[in-house]
Amino acid sequence: MASNFKSSIQRGCDFIHDFACSLCEEDGLNTEAQHFCNQCTKYYCVNCVSTHNKLYKRHTVLDRKDVKKWAAPPGMVDVLERCDRHPGEALKLVCGDHDQLCCHVCVAVDHRHCSSIQHIPDVAKGIRKDPEFRQLPKRVLFIRKQIEDMENDRKKSSSSLRKARTAFVDEIKAIRRKINDILDKMEKTTVQELDGLVADQEMSIKKDMESCTQMHEELKSLMDYIQSKDSSGEPPLYIGFRKCKEKIKQATEILQNMSTVVKYDITFRKHNGIEDNLSSMKTFGELNESNVYCKQPLISLFPRDYVFATGGYKEYNVSMSSDKHTCAIEGICELPGGEVVISDYHNMTVKLLDQEYRVVDHCDVPKYPLDVCHIGGNEVVVCVNKFGVRRELHFINITKGKLVTTRKLSFTNNCYGAAYHGNNLYISSYTALYVYTMTGQLVKKLYEDKSGGYTVSKIAISNDGKTIFITNYSNDQLITLDNLGNKLAIFTDSDLRKPIGVHATTAGHVFVCCFESDTVLQVDKDGKTKLATLAREQDGVYRPQAFFFSSRSSSLVVGREKDTLLVLNVR
Repeated sequence: MASNFKSSIQRGCDFIHDFACSLCEEDGLNTEAQHFCNQCTKYYCVNCVSTHNKLYKRHTVLDRKDVKKWAAPPGMVDVLERCDRHPGEALKLVCGDHDQLCCHVCVAVDHRHCSSIQHIPDVAKGIRKDPEFRQLPKRVLFIRKQIEDMENDRKKSSSSLRKARTAFVDEIKAIRRKINDILDKMEKTTVQELDGLVADQEMSIKKDMESCTQMHEELKSLMDYIQSKDSSGEPPLYIGFRKCKEKIKQATEILQNMSTVVKYDITFRKHNGIEDNLSSMKTFGELNESNVYCKQPLISLFPRDYVFATGGYKEYNVSMSSDKHTCAIEGICELPGGEVVISDYHNMTVKLLDQEYRVVDHCDVPKYPLDVCHIGGNEVVVCVNKFGVRRELHFINITKGKLVTTRKLSFTNNCYGAAYHGNNLYISSYTALYVYTMTGQLVKKLYEDKSGGYTVSKIAISNDGKTIFITNYSNDQLITLDNLGNKLAIFTDSDLRKPIGVHATTAGHVFVCCFESDTVLQVDKDGKTKLATLAREQDGVYRPQAFFFSSRSSSLVVGREKDTLLVLNVR
């Protein structure tokens, strides 16, 4: 098999060699000779010379270094004059049109229409006097020198590459050792910080437990005293009664202080670009206490500069058997426990969903429920508005899986969108933004735009309260204000057509949904630049009207004029 393969390669080679292997030629092969034997006066290729050397160990064999000592091979002229394309034919002609040497077959097949076919003996007359021919030895020597230099350069390059590899490997290993040292120090420092935070938290927990134990024992002792003096007359009982009341008051205050911390916890968020900045960092990441306080949102799991991407979606049916119309979800918000509250405009009801987005309760409201806003704990407010008739904000408390309306506020302006910050309510009225106290007292009109009918649609407020985002439905804009009502930015984009819902997370991410372009966008914290178009109609977004970003489930919950709630997974 190997011999046949070698023969096919050699037979297919039409190169003209200055010296051809004698043995290969006898087999009809064309192989360049690399050796010459003075005794045999024959030429041998790399393969054939080994056979010769086994048979004739005392013969003197010359290699290419002594090529000048090789005898001229008989029949060399015949080899040179052989046609490359037709080896059995001699080169007799030259085509001036193509500047090619030809045999008769070449002319008959490929040069029948050429006008300049000449006989080689005629063209070759006076060749020795031709200046170009006379320079030929020098040119060949020059090009051979270049070839030799190129070969030597390649050999040097190969050697240099091997040396460079060795040097780079040593450098890489040295860098790795340095990085390992840095990582070891970072790990040690990070763990020390973690242990310190855990110790502080445990100390707070221990103090709470000790206070609970002390109050428990003191109250028990007082009750034991009162019960023991039950038959001793009223004065001792009165004294015990007063002290017990005082102790209950103390216990209540202690419990209230303790209850502000729902859960002691610690979070860890690694440094962005840690791989590129290891040498400048002291720890693997930033450690922060993340105690969960009552009426405070959970800390975001995503850094402020994080750009999200969607990763599929699901739809959840939120209709009820009592619904008379297709759902139109105008408002969405999430409770600390993961439950979701939505307003159904068409069916004039507010619905409570569990963490699996199943309807677990509802309460009817007058015409028409619009935006929903979480104001703390398990309490939300719902905008209820009918032009010229009803402009109200309903307060709803969620207790043991039930929606209970506790009170309502009435306004002179329309009530379309709502946001809450700093114990104030921010109410949009389609063309203006108002600030009210929790008791319904007007603080001020913060912003107004009468250039269209829906220039102030829904609103979102940054976690620090310094930035306010407004969707301008009429003019296809996202407006950014400071907390004094000054306009900071106007954002427009081809994907921002009829923006309606806007949401700002506690970490500073800003999202906008657009009714006409069927899109959900992420915008930078300043409201100036689009970071991503997260979803389109092909992702299930069709005529969105409200939405909410859930940090608990890392998803965007989108409400539409449809019986299903769209939940987009983000990453």
